[in-house]
Amino acid sequence: MTSPKRSDINEPRYDVLWPLSRKAVKATAAASRIPDLNGKTVCELWDVIFRGETIYPLVREYIKARFPRVKFVGYSEFGNFHGAREHQVTATLPDKLRAHGADAAIVGIGA
Repeated sequence: MTSPKRSDINEPRYDVLWPLSRKAVKATAAASRIPDLNGKTVCELWDVIFRGETIYPLVREYIKARFPRVKFVGYSEFGNFHGAREHQVTATLPDKLRAHGADAAIVGIGA
């Protein structure tokens, strides 16, 4: 028995497209966690879009309960890294983080 020819098949034929593009950025491993935040400085960064004024105090409270000697530097020290001044603000972040002695950062991006 021979296989049917394309013209003999009565089923419609469809072109198929893969909905995702090729990866533009290679995945990288996340930095390892700091096992103990006691004596460490955690800086808060926020894009001032979604409920940071509510969420950050809750996160601080939760972390402080586990690590009572942790120090926080609030998001108001760093500025809004979203919007008209985002390039200016993000350009200053490395120096500001160093100046505050950041060991870790919490970055809140809301939408």
